[in-house]
Amino acid sequence: MNVVRLLLWIAIAAAFVAQPVGAAQAPVAQQQPGSDITPTPEESQSPWGWLKMPTITMPKINMPKMPADPLAPIKSSARKVSDGGKKAWEGTKEILRGGKTEEPAARVANASEAPSLWDRLTGKEPKAPEGPATVTEWMKQPRVGEE
Repeated sequence: MNVVRLLLWIAIAAAFVAQPVGAAQAPVAQQQPGSDITPTPEESQSPWGWLKMPTITMPKINMPKMPADPLAPIKSSARKVSDGGKKAWEGTKEILRGGKTEEPAARVANASEAPSLWDRLTGKEPKAPEGPATVTEWMKQPRVGEE
């Protein structure tokens, strides 16, 4: 702490010694009569004539450019995963089909199919439909309670 005070007193003393008392006053001969504005010298002098004042400039800050779509990396990764899943599924289907690329024909349920092999072997007769088959037939039925 004492060293700091000593250096401060040395700097103050050097400032007083370097600048004479009469240099602090601006020359009055350059002022125009009736003007309150004093002209400033073109090169400003530091208060300690022997010490040059540093020039301070603000650094230029460049903001990074943001991508047009901030979620683009996530979307591309998800797309890669789904493409891999699709390829794996196609490979699984090919393995299970034994190399056949044809889709099996879709079967449509038919009420008039032949009886099963077991029914034919045991001699069971196909059951006749007991109730109405369509909505119209159902609506034509006699109601409960009406006779």
